[in-house]
Amino acid sequence: MSNKPNNQIRLKFLIIGDSAVGKTSMLLKYTDNFFPESHLATIGVEFKTKEIEYNGYKVELQVWDTAGQERFKSITKSFFRNTNGIIFVYDITQKNTFKNVKDWIKDSEVNDFGFKRILVGNKIDLQNRRQVQLEDAKEMADKKNMEVMETSAKTGANVNKVFMKLVELILENKSNEEIMNQFGLIDKKGTEKLSTGNKNIKRKKCC
Repeated sequence: MSNKPNNQIRLKFLIIGDSAVGKTSMLLKYTDNFFPESHLATIGVEFKTKEIEYNGYKVELQVWDTAGQERFKSITKSFFRNTNGIIFVYDITQKNTFKNVKDWIKDSEVNDFGFKRILVGNKIDLQNRRQVQLEDAKEMADKKNMEVMETSAKTGANVNKVFMKLVELILENKSNEEIMNQFGLIDKKGTEKLSTGNKNIKRKKCC
């Protein structure tokens, strides 16, 4: 059992990439262990949440699916605000999605609020149709100082590992005080901090 007081924290993640690379499927597989057999243009909500435990902390992950944004080829600055981590997704069977992910990464660099990033090649269950080699993805990731992983939203391969790795990147090398000040749900005044979209509101914690 952890000795850390008020060890509840919240992290906000974005999943970004071209249409049909598997962003929504990856989100649903992670939060609900569900894989939609047909392509979903949107999941009908802006984000889903999942609670995990990491190194003694109770972590609420608020994961935003950017479905629909890809048609505009840009993500607004307000969408990046308050974001702690970004998962950039491409389809290993579609080389153009790998090329386009460079533009999504550039968007994040223009609107860098200090978040961590990870590059993900999805659909490794379709190895016979592979167009993007892992070595090429590693080369891009190294240039951008990013981690790189490959997943299958269909089988679930490495999906959980992607989210856990991003949590590690955000929290590693931080003291308990730094973590609670930056991500804690309870501030020093005993006030519970709530997040609604990109706006932060507070309410008094009730006994």
